[in-house]
Amino acid sequence: MVLNITVCIIAISVALLAFSIEGKASKAEIVKLKEEIKVLNNNAKEQHQLRSTVYKLKDELNQLYKYKVIYKDKGLFGSRNIEEKYFFDEKSAKEFMEKANIHEEVLIELGEEK
Repeated sequence: MVLNITVCIIAISVALLAFSIEGKASKAEIVKLKEEIKVLNNNAKEQHQLRSTVYKLKDELNQLYKYKVIYKDKGLFGSRNIEEKYFFDEKSAKEFMEKANIHEEVLIELGEEK
């Protein structure tokens, strides 16, 4: 998220710089634009690597969960979408199921395969 915001800010500054150049650009302005483009390209590569790492960590974390609760949220206008939440132990899963704002809940014990 922070990386996306940084990339957007840099892109906006490059666009503003490009619009501020009237007529012919000076050599310093051209060099600055090229450096900004390099930074954008590097950020895109870093963002891809970061995203890949986050997905791997999420997958590893999901393999540690022992229980899953599938439920429907109660809203003002009836039930919402079907959602799922993962837990490490049965006690916290059952405590979650006792909440008043969910209904039609199902507790699933996850095995070695998930």
